[in-house]
Amino acid sequence: MAGDQRQMSVAGRVRQRVLRSRDRLWSVEDFEDLERANSYSALNNELRRLVAKGELTRVRRGVYWRGRASRFGMLSAPTAEVLKKTVDAGDALGATGWHATNLLGLSTQVSPVEALAVTHRRPEGVQGKLATRAARQGRRDAMLNGLEVTVLEALEGWDRYVEVDGTTALKRFDELLRRDDLRVDRLVIASRTEPAAVRERLRAVLAHAGYKDDAERVRRARDPRTRERALRVIAGAS
Repeated sequence: MAGDQRQMSVAGRVRQRVLRSRDRLWSVEDFEDLERANSYSALNNELRRLVAKGELTRVRRGVYWRGRASRFGMLSAPTAEVLKKTVDAGDALGATGWHATNLLGLSTQVSPVEALAVTHRRPEGVQGKLATRAARQGRRDAMLNGLEVTVLEALEGWDRYVEVDGTTALKRFDELLRRDDLRVDRLVIASRTEPAAVRERLRAVLAHAGYKDDAERVRRARDPRTRERALRVIAGAS
């Protein structure tokens, strides 16, 4: 009987915490203070009950989302928040596609979904548009922040997602490269595992912004045709 009361107490506290929350992810680790002997099963049973009642959405094993209710059900978790909870701390995460160029002021197109790139195989339970960059070890080694990843993604998608002309784009990259939260040396480190077109465009924007020594540290594309194709986006720009 005492064991049943203790389990009910754990379940009640879990339920109370969850139901008081909105727009947040929960994981089993968030209830560590309740995980005494024999309470782990009570915790998991209550989380399963809350999922069955529609009060939580299971994202992946041990991770749940408590969102706002709508007439269509619970609103989904933002992709970025889910990724922060489910990928390794050393993974680099940032925007990609129209989402990236819009955030950087290089386009006016607003992505209908949160489009993200991460240096991780697609995690279980993640919805939305996600580009996996697991092979780009340089981003992890350089410990890139979100802005730095977004810049590399914009360079890669320049010919598809940048709306402004080459001159305007170069000036915008000049401004971005001078921000305190964008570290030029980290971009150079990360560039070693980027595609050749990204490296060529990175060299170009660094040189234009006055970072000529850093530009020279970025490895050139082997094929001159690759260089030419990559730099067509700024042909005639000043």
